[in-house]
Amino acid sequence: MDTPVTLVLDGARLDEDVAEGIGTLLADDPTLRIVVATRTTSSVGADMPSDTRILTSDDLAFTVDETTAYLRDAGVPQERWFVDRIVHRTGGLPAVIGRLPAALSPAPIPGVTELEHLDRIVDAVTDSVTARTIKNEPLLAHLLRPVLMSAMTDSLTCASLAESGVDGPTFVTTLESLGLVEPVPGNSARAYPDAVRRSLLRRAVNDLPAEPTRTYLVVPGSLDRGSNGAAQLGQVVALRREGRFTEAASICDELASRAVSSSGAPETVVSDAAFCFQAGLTYFFAVRPHEAMGMLRRARAAGAGTPVGDDAVAALGLMHALRGEGPEARGAVSTDRSHRGDHGAGARLAHTAERVAAALLAIDRLECDVALDILVDIEACTTPDELWAFVLYAQGSFALLTRTPMEGLRRIKAEIRKHPELHAGYNAVLVNAIRADLELALGDFDRAQNLIADSTHLFTAPVHARMRLLTGDPAGSEALVHHYRTDPNCTPRQAMELAVLGAAAACALGRDTDARPHLDRAIALSQQTGLLRPFTMVSPLMARHLGSLGVTLPTAAEPTALDTATYPKSKPVVRLTPRERAVLDGLIAGRSARTIAKAEFVSVNTVKTQLRSLYRKLGVNSGKDAVIAARHLVLD
Repeated sequence: MDTPVTLVLDGARLDEDVAEGIGTLLADDPTLRIVVATRTTSSVGADMPSDTRILTSDDLAFTVDETTAYLRDAGVPQERWFVDRIVHRTGGLPAVIGRLPAALSPAPIPGVTELEHLDRIVDAVTDSVTARTIKNEPLLAHLLRPVLMSAMTDSLTCASLAESGVDGPTFVTTLESLGLVEPVPGNSARAYPDAVRRSLLRRAVNDLPAEPTRTYLVVPGSLDRGSNGAAQLGQVVALRREGRFTEAASICDELASRAVSSSGAPETVVSDAAFCFQAGLTYFFAVRPHEAMGMLRRARAAGAGTPVGDDAVAALGLMHALRGEGPEARGAVSTDRSHRGDHGAGARLAHTAERVAAALLAIDRLECDVALDILVDIEACTTPDELWAFVLYAQGSFALLTRTPMEGLRRIKAEIRKHPELHAGYNAVLVNAIRADLELALGDFDRAQNLIADSTHLFTAPVHARMRLLTGDPAGSEALVHHYRTDPNCTPRQAMELAVLGAAAACALGRDTDARPHLDRAIALSQQTGLLRPFTMVSPLMARHLGSLGVTLPTAAEPTALDTATYPKSKPVVRLTPRERAVLDGLIAGRSARTIAKAEFVSVNTVKTQLRSLYRKLGVNSGKDAVIAARHLVLD
């Protein structure tokens, strides 16, 4: 053949003879290229030419765009957020995605929300795929208990299977060849993909009712952080509740760095899920957001089906809501928790996290009544100190939306007086940002500036830009927007707020054409996330100007933005021509129209014409009022 040949090896067990045959093919035909899928269990890839491509599980997984196209071609098109949820919940596993079109066709179950219905469908398909895969493999058909038990560990090794009575190497190789487990980068262990692991744990709850309770929190063969790991993790929680976030994070760093194989009594072993959950919360409060999200995701995966896993899901939902990631947050808030038992402080924390996330989602959608009901529910229970700042942020955001900034400020100041020790780390960033916005809404620009003057955190970037816009510095506001626009660490919330502010700043500078791309970006982000509130985070005058640009705002935001614009008080920019400015300077100096005309070498009638134009721009009717107005406005 004259064209290159591709040999795809998928689901094959490559023994030495097969590997040798592949080597012969490569030597004889330089046009041949080999693609080795992750289900191919062999080290033969190490001896292949440098231009050979070895696919990973990420390469094989369906992306959101691929899933969207596949469902559309199969005759069951879905909205973008719906597909995002599918890919997130399945990890893009082709075997599961391939069976979804038939499962999505039936009508929803009455009385079940759309997300709950979707999750049930996806979980049922995943469970069917894993059950069929195990049943059809002779080597695993009679080893269901070891398979389910192996899903309870963080990673799968031959050593972790020593007590199960199975042939470890054959067991692991079989699971890998079926695509049920995949290699863990950096070591010889294997791990279940999240979707498969959750499926096996769901089955374990039914088939092995006595096992999960013992193994979920103390995992056989998992990593231990030393014999006093539990005590140190308790110290982390205690330090965090005292607002000593940096010290707590240092202990987490130490525990993570000295992980050793478990050899102590089960009572002293801290599961990976519990450690990652506590470390995730700690890193977040210590202003280490990327590490926090990573740890919470690990806790969710490692603790799937357990109370710790539920708590991690709730915490992640709150983080997503704070970041403005609506679909992800709604997925966590809508998760069915009817099976959750009362497991003390963790249950209270998870409940508050879910409630605050739901409140933020309602506020972002401009649903005041829904948000009020949720916030009242939060106040009725004992709020854990852990989420103190999140509750205050939600309450302050609600006060802005309902135009009651003074009430919001009083509540926050009272809480700071009660718990000054908690006003530190990310708590301080969060609380000061919402306090600054409340002060801006009251027109106290100096206090707002003092609250965030020293903050360089991305969360306060929109507040800085908004303050410059409201204090008559649209060029400075626009400069901040451009500075942060390409920052990869910008969350969807920050990006959308900055886009709206960029459009407003361009309008204030008289460049409506430059405002439209900013507004287009804001609308695109709104469609992706469900955020509407950023459209209200400008003055009413500016909201009307944005609405006149010929760009259609989201239906729910357009009328509401005009009615609920948050910042009624601002220092508007008044643009004067050089001649008008000279006339105003003359008025301020106490000169008459004739004297001004003589100084400017123009006629008195020209000065009178300029005065009429000046009065109209300043909204006054006399020279005296013009002088007073000039002292309270920003003149350009």
